[in-house]
Amino acid sequence: MTYRTRYAFLMNRARDIARHAHMSSPKTKDLPPLFFFTDPQRTPHPEEIVAHLPGGAGVIYRHFGDRHAEAHARVLRTLCTDNGLKLLIGNDAALAEEVGADGVHLPGHRLPVAPELRDRHADWLITGACHGCETLDLSEVTALDGIFISPVFPSQSPSAKDALPLGLAGIQAFCDLSPVPVLGLGGIGADNAEQLTHSGLAGFGAIEAFHL
Repeated sequence: MTYRTRYAFLMNRARDIARHAHMSSPKTKDLPPLFFFTDPQRTPHPEEIVAHLPGGAGVIYRHFGDRHAEAHARVLRTLCTDNGLKLLIGNDAALAEEVGADGVHLPGHRLPVAPELRDRHADWLITGACHGCETLDLSEVTALDGIFISPVFPSQSPSAKDALPLGLAGIQAFCDLSPVPVLGLGGIGADNAEQLTHSGLAGFGAIEAFHL
């Protein structure tokens, strides 16, 4: 299976999941069902992956302080524009503005800035991270277009490898409580994504599933 074929398979699975999403929002049509999350350690050359992604997918560029972040973001912006992808910048609204990204992705502790970003950029896609149902009680969550919950399955991500997987019941609980569409993250790949078809999720994101 080629990389392009594998990524197309992931997109088809993500779209199947999104068709059965628990809820939608006015901008759901703009919310990709499939997101590639970059990571400087695990995906040191994200542009090689982005070049093979199917149209309609999303990219969340997390630079984690890389001093060449702007240059890398500009390369990704060009690739995303050429291939019909949405580019979100992780936790860096200034960089998103600088390169003309489609929006931002906020870590859980940064969700309080979501309403301000929404006021400044009504056309942006804004997503956030959520690791507990209590996060869904925050009024700021309603400013998001979607929220990622994790880990869905066992994951080797540094932030999730010691956390218990949510399981189908846990995912459905999040989807029932959330005021915005919910996407999954953590351990999701071509071999297990089908299990999420009737979970209520609006799609999913991944890192390892895209490894070249």
